Amino acid sequence: MNESENKYLIFYTAGRAFAMSFSDVLMIIPAEKPERVPDFPDYADGTVVNNGVVYTVINLRTRFGFSAKQLGDRDCLILCSGEKRIALLCDSITGFREVPDGELQPAPDINPQANPRFLKAAFLIDGTPCHVITPELIVKPEDEERIEPKEESGDI
Repeated sequence: MNESENKYLIFYTAGRAFAMSFSDVLMIIPAEKPERVPDFPDYADGTVVNNGVVYTVINLRTRFGFSAKQLGDRDCLILCSGEKRIALLCDSITGFREVPDGELQPAPDINPQANPRFLKAAFLIDGTPCHVITPELIVKPEDEERIEPKEESGDI
C-alpha cells in the first residue's frame, strides 16, 4: 500500500471542509487573480501560470454553488497533479491528515443525477462531514471541451 493513499489535504470553502488525496496535490500557492479567458464556464475564473505551466483556475465556491467573495490573504490555489492542469481556488488550507480506511464513508448518494461525480467519499472531522473530492472530475463533463487545451494541429 502506498504511504500517501490514506493521507488527505484538508481545505475549506465557504466554511465547509473538503479533502483530496495527497497524491493529487502537486503544489499549494497563494491565490492570485487569474487572467480571464473568453467562453470559460462561470466556475472557471481563468488561468494562472506557475513555473511556465498554465493552469485553469476552478473557483470551488462557484463550482459548489456557494456565494462569491473577494480574494483574501488566506485563499490558496491547489495545483493538481494529473493530466488536467487545474488549480482549485479555496478559502483556506488546514494541512494534511491520515484517515484510516475504516473511517472513510461512501459519498452521499441521492440519485445518479444529483450525486456529483467528483465526490469520492466522506469522513468526519470533529463530528462534521469532510467530503473527499477527485480533482480530475471537478470540471463538468459538458464543459471539458471548453476548458481543456486543444491539441496543436499544425494549421495556422
